Amino acid sequence: MQIPTCLHAGVAATAIAVAGIAGPATAAAAPVTQARPTSTAAPDIQPPDTTIAPDAAVPPGGLVTSFLHNQLVYCSIICPLVVQAGVTAAVTTQQAPDTFRTASQSGDLLRAIGATVASVTGPTDAAAEAAILADGTEVAPRALNAFEVGVVGLLNVVPAAANGLPAVVTAARTARRDTFTALNAPIVPNPAPTVAPHGLVEVAVVAAIDVGAAVAFPAFNDVLSGVFRTPDAVARELAATGDPARAVAAGADAVTAVQTAASTVIAASIADAVDRIHTAAG
Repeated sequence: MQIPTCLHAGVAATAIAVAGIAGPATAAAAPVTQARPTSTAAPDIQPPDTTIAPDAAVPPGGLVTSFLHNQLVYCSIICPLVVQAGVTAAVTTQQAPDTFRTASQSGDLLRAIGATVASVTGPTDAAAEAAILADGTEVAPRALNAFEVGVVGLLNVVPAAANGLPAVVTAARTARRDTFTALNAPIVPNPAPTVAPHGLVEVAVVAAIDVGAAVAFPAFNDVLSGVFRTPDAVARELAATGDPARAVAAGADAVTAVQTAASTVIAASIADAVDRIHTAAG
């Protein structure tokens, strides 16, 4: 099965953002002391303390440990469902001979074959859909949001350099805190995104990421669902009619539906990205 592919894409994307912020955050988390000029004033007058205190909002190594913890949580959500799909396929395949003997008593060989195959493809499809649904509604959106929050945070660090080191440290801390919060957000179906891009550049970058994510997550999941739905559609039609031509046509219809669903998701994502970019530019 290829169900974990989407998860791996979200995991890799989040890792890039975490690594990008963890680097600047190292400087932000450690005390940074600017050089103090030698004072010639009276002994009771001290120069101001410009030490930048560590960021207590995010524990040391918090981004890395949160990222690694998420991988365990994501696996705990998806892996049992993937295993269940595999077990379902194995068990129903073992039961197929008995199913065929029972179905063949009707005297229609083709319908008996269809019923036997459907006894495997039907339960396997249902089990696989549960894993795909969990990936597409719980894991992928959360990982994508954390990645986008990290990217926006990094984009905010760059212009802060114009205001000197304190501004850069402040921007890095903000990016670190926001990413840490996103990495530790509650796991719920279809979570609302927390990324807040400002300005044309950030909006365009997030919009481009969303288009790529539409291809990698919902569109890919539609195709993955088709891998299980198509043979089941063929088997069910053959079991119902005993007509191979109609069974093939049912499979073709299933493939067309998958292609339509995937292309619709991608097209809608592109249209939404263009609208957001136009709004930011205007």
